[in-house]
Amino acid sequence: MAQAGTTRFWVGASTLGSLGTAARGIRPLDVAVDGTATLGDPVDVGPNPMYLAVSGATGVLGILHELAEGLVSTCTIEGDALRPFGLPGATDAADPCHLAFDESGSWMFAANYTGGRLTAHQVAPDVAADATHAVVFAGAGPDPERQASPHPHQAVVDRARDRLLVPDLGADRVRVLGLGAMPSELAHDASADLVVHAGAGPRHLVVVRDLAVVANELDRSVSVIDLVRGREVSVIPVDERVEPRGLGLSAIRLTRAGTVLVGDRDADALVALRLDADAGTLARVASMPTGGRHPRDLHVTHDERFALVADQGSDSIAVIALDRGVPTAVVSTIGTPAPACLARVP
Repeated sequence: MAQAGTTRFWVGASTLGSLGTAARGIRPLDVAVDGTATLGDPVDVGPNPMYLAVSGATGVLGILHELAEGLVSTCTIEGDALRPFGLPGATDAADPCHLAFDESGSWMFAANYTGGRLTAHQVAPDVAADATHAVVFAGAGPDPERQASPHPHQAVVDRARDRLLVPDLGADRVRVLGLGAMPSELAHDASADLVVHAGAGPRHLVVVRDLAVVANELDRSVSVIDLVRGREVSVIPVDERVEPRGLGLSAIRLTRAGTVLVGDRDADALVALRLDADAGTLARVASMPTGGRHPRDLHVTHDERFALVADQGSDSIAVIALDRGVPTAVVSTIGTPAPACLARVP
């Protein structure tokens, strides 16, 4: 059980062993104020629980099972134990890769990488979380291997504008879906989609006031999009000194200090960028090797003294000290099979 001042995470992981050692489930991870990390025992929640999210409104844990026939499920968190909440449901698409709750915790949104679908799932006790609404995207990009079709990679609620933002790696778009008609409809008007420069491959984003800061997987850049004017206003390469290996960028987080943290899988590093929200620009301030391989996800402790990076390829999680959001040193490394996600408990 997490102690006062400790930040608790649940670690999603691959149970298939395609990258890293096959895990036996998801695990609780506590990080104390001094950076000391304590890893709990694995909990079996079903096959390949690669992405997790915790509702800030209800505390329910959402679990995304990245499979050829995608599934979502939910649990309540009772200390180190998990109890089934709703019944598992299908996404009716392959390779779901990201899950997010709406503000009320009544709905989960799953981005399905293969099949180009965004699905909405009701969250309720003893109710099957089968897809209630689905939006199927169309489009392509200039990379014939990675962008022959849409690949939605994340869902982010833009609360100020009552809509959902969905980075589509395959079409160089951030899809915009209206939430105002929920629960009866999940609306998509393709003309409202936000265009990112060709070949970018947008993967994940964070919303900062009237801006979206987007980690582009394919060309290893970060874009700033003006959400009011609906256009990309600046782009910065994450680190031109690094030789691309075809892995690209992964997760992105924003700290209260205004630092944007990005996972760089080509460099196996955590990169820090300073955001000037008024100017809509970014500047790189640091790149810290994690000591592991393939940083798939990252998060920060509540007090933002530490960042955690899930290095799936090396079966490890790096704990990295932060100074006003800037990484300064790897303070410890935690061994755990194929960590793919770090879901912070509010």
